[in-house]
Amino acid sequence: MSQYCNNMNNEIKIQYKLLASRYINMIWTHKIQEKQADLYLKTSHNNKTWMTWMTVLTTTSIFSVILTNFGCDWILEVITGIFAALSTFFTLRSKDNAWEAKALANKNYAAKCRTIREMYASLMTDVKSGRYGSIEEIALKRNELEHLEQVLFENTIAPHTTEKAVKKAEEALKSSKESTTEDEEFRLLLPENLQID
Repeated sequence: MSQYCNNMNNEIKIQYKLLASRYINMIWTHKIQEKQADLYLKTSHNNKTWMTWMTVLTTTSIFSVILTNFGCDWILEVITGIFAALSTFFTLRSKDNAWEAKALANKNYAAKCRTIREMYASLMTDVKSGRYGSIEEIALKRNELEHLEQVLFENTIAPHTTEKAVKKAEEALKSSKESTTEDEEFRLLLPENLQID
């Protein structure tokens, strides 16, 4: 922690904690939306895979060869009918691109949240380093970011998310630390001339 941060007055510390709280909220919103998009894309992929298999099983003669040899023509008709119905269902569900459209909406919303999140992080860095020493400067910058959040939340309806996406976001943030950069990563990924002690 910087020397300035140790010497922050109480008003600035209160503002910093508010900024940190909003930053964390944006991290959660961003990650939940991302994970929901991943779930929709996985569903879309699975749907297409099933559709392909249903089409293959309906259009090939594998069942007719097997079942005709055993004298079970009526079973062939039932199985073919079931696969045809399933194939039609998956085809119709896939054609409307519902899963891809939902995933795109989640990804777009997540990107907007990420932008605001990074702006909060920059402001917190400026406050912590002493760039903004007065409560008025900090409040002005905070109000600008609050306005951006308000515009996002008022003008854009947040895409639907599920409990499964929340759990995946929690795992990503807490266990996998997806939004955290560790010191080891700085040492490994930053060229020496860009590192600081």
